[in-house]
Amino acid sequence: MRALITGGTGFIGRHLVKRLREVGYLCRCLVRNRKKGDELKTWGVEIIYGDVREKASLHGIAQDIDVVYHLAAIGHISAVSRAAYQKFREVNVEGTRNLAEECAQYKIKKFVHFSSTAAIGITEVPLIDETTECKPVTPYQCSKWESELVVLSLWRNRRLPVVILRPSMVYGPGGKGEFLKLCRLMVRGLFPRVGRGMNLMPMVYVDDVVQAALLAGEKGVPGEVYLITSARSFSMDEIRQMVLKCLGIKRPYPYLPYPLAMLSAYAIEILYSLFGCTPIVTHYNIASIVRNRILSIEKAKRELGYEPRISLEEGVRRTLEWYKVKGLL
Repeated sequence: MRALITGGTGFIGRHLVKRLREVGYLCRCLVRNRKKGDELKTWGVEIIYGDVREKASLHGIAQDIDVVYHLAAIGHISAVSRAAYQKFREVNVEGTRNLAEECAQYKIKKFVHFSSTAAIGITEVPLIDETTECKPVTPYQCSKWESELVVLSLWRNRRLPVVILRPSMVYGPGGKGEFLKLCRLMVRGLFPRVGRGMNLMPMVYVDDVVQAALLAGEKGVPGEVYLITSARSFSMDEIRQMVLKCLGIKRPYPYLPYPLAMLSAYAIEILYSLFGCTPIVTHYNIASIVRNRILSIEKAKRELGYEPRISLEEGVRRTLEWYKVKGLL
C-alpha cells in the first residue's frame, strides 16, 4: 500500500508517518521545508517539495497512491481577526481544495481529511455526535468547517472517497499546542477554576488519533464524518491533578467567577488587538471551558473499530516526560 501524507512534518503527521512505515506502507510526503524533508528521507519516505497553496506543485502527487492523509493546516484557536481568517482560509480551505481536486483525478481508495471538533463550534447540547449542527464562529473554527464542505463536495460531484476525522484536542510527545499552554499555567499556579461546573473537556492522545487514521484509511465509509477522542471527557480539575501528580508538585486552584472570567477575556482581546497580536485567551475559550463538552465516539467504534487505548495518566506522563526533556516545562 502507498500513502500520501500532507503535514507529515507536524505533530500528528510525524507520528502517523512512523506508524504507517511500521505497518509496511510506502509513504510519500508533501513537504515545504527542505530541512524537515531531509529528516523524513532518513525514515525511508519519498519527499515531494511543494505547497498546497500552489496548484502547480501538486501535479501528479497522487499518482499510484492508495490512501491520502491530509493533515496540512494552520491556525490558532484564539485568533479572532479578519486577517487571521483570510490566512487560515488560504491554507485550510483553498489548499484543501487544491489537493482534493488533484487527487480526484486518480483512483485512490481513501482520502482521509483531518478536520477538528473545532468545526462544530460552541453548542448547547449535552452530548455531541456527528449529527450535531455545526455553528463555527472563530476564524479557525470556520476554516475547518469550510474545509469539510470542500471535500464533501468533491465526494458528491466527483466521487472522491473522502473520510473526515474530527479529533478533539490532541496531546502527546511532540505537541506544543494548547495542552502545553495549560500545563504551563498549572505549573505556575495560574490556572483557575472558572465557574461552578465540572468544565468537562474532551482530549485524545496522539497514538489513538493515529490508530483512528489507519482505521479510517481501511474501513472508513466515504462521505462520512467521525469524531475521535478518548473514551470520556475529563474535568479540568482531573487534568490539573494528573499533571501535578506526574510532576510531583502542588499548586493552588483559584476560583474565578464566570462573569469575571468573560470580562477579563474581553479585555485581553481588546488589548492584544491594539498591538495586532493573537490573544492568549478569548471569550470563546472561556465559553467553551464552562460547557461540559461530551463527545460520542460510538460511530467511530461501530464503523471503524476504533478503541481508545491510552489512559489519561499514561498519556499525561509520556507527554510531560517529553516536555521536560525538551526544556518546555
